[in-house]
Amino acid sequence: MEISIFEFIFFYFLIVLSTIGLGFLSVKLVGEKNLNGLGYLGLLGVFFLIFYSMLGHLFFKHGLVSNSIVMLIGLTCFFLNIKTLVKKSELGIFFLTFTVLFISVVIIKNHDDFSYYHFPYTYYLNEYPLIVGMGQYGHGFRTPSSLFYLNSIFYLPIVKYYMINVGALMIMGFSNLIILSNLIKTVKSKQFNYLFILGLLSFAFINIFFYRIAEHGTDRSAQILILIFVMELLYFIGSPKTYKLFLNKTFLLLGIIASLKAFYILYFIFFFT
Repeated sequence: MEISIFEFIFFYFLIVLSTIGLGFLSVKLVGEKNLNGLGYLGLLGVFFLIFYSMLGHLFFKHGLVSNSIVMLIGLTCFFLNIKTLVKKSELGIFFLTFTVLFISVVIIKNHDDFSYYHFPYTYYLNEYPLIVGMGQYGHGFRTPSSLFYLNSIFYLPIVKYYMINVGALMIMGFSNLIILSNLIKTVKSKQFNYLFILGLLSFAFINIFFYRIAEHGTDRSAQILILIFVMELLYFIGSPKTYKLFLNKTFLLLGIIASLKAFYILYFIFFFT
């Protein structure tokens, strides 16, 4: 099956905008209005989709109908809230960022383990609800990652499995938006310090060394979020008055990080230091 470039672009932005919309919905559900900005709203939407997919798979497969309903709910929430929660200037940076990232998706080959267990695991989630004992059929099924569950939601009409790498792309894109937002705030306030330099270096490092999005696997997405977490930790040390906001961001970041690969649960040690 082949799809046109216009269909690919349409569904690409539909998924990204729907994810932000689910971030809006999550903010209203938890009543935390301080967690704003398209970067964190997007990551909150990613967390929502991960939670929904991992819980929902216990009862049903992530087929075309259920996935389409979730995407339509997210898209509706986005357009209902965009005027009140998003600045026009931020929208410009958002579309520029995700347009550039779109180019990096269509020109890069998939991860080396894609055919081994990344795609088979996602395909299994789309075709069946929970089946106990799948690990007997291959080592890959014994190493679950929230990235596979997230990607399974992007199995949609027309494009089918062509959007399977959008999960890693969104994590990278929303992380870029968070860094750019912090850099712009620093430039406007003219309070340049080591955090501004760290932000510039992190932005350069992510986009130079991690630009091959389709090859990310489960490690690089987590490593990008770890960089964001370290920067937020340093921001909090410099301004401890934002304790509640820091906790919200930390739970969100570490929640996604640990779900991507169980090894990264070690980063929760920061709560005990």
